[in-house]
Amino acid sequence: MVREALQEGGARAQQFRRGMVDGVHYLELVEPIKQLKRDGRLNEALVLCYKAIEAAERDRDGREPAPWYTEQAAIVHRKLGQKAEEIAVLSRWLDSTPKSRRAGSRIAERLAKLES
Repeated sequence: MVREALQEGGARAQQFRRGMVDGVHYLELVEPIKQLKRDGRLNEALVLCYKAIEAAERDRDGREPAPWYTEQAAIVHRKLGQKAEEIAVLSRWLDSTPKSRRAGSRIAERLAKLES
């Protein structure tokens, strides 16, 4: 899907380019992140999560960034015992999200539990 859009050119290709990181679209990082987590390579998974988060923020177009990458980064931080970093990544997503889209999100719920 990504390669097709890039080859077609035009506005759709431009949109996909906003979501690229190191020559890969952030949507294509889901499986590598999952595999790194399965393999116990948590720090490497975090690196990919943060690259995807940055790309998702660039690609948000006034909406909230794709939340999955933030959720995965928070999970990894939790596994590594990094509470401050977990809070920071969740807060980052909320800061990038329009106020009308924050309430009731799993990220807002997770952050509220951590801060209580």
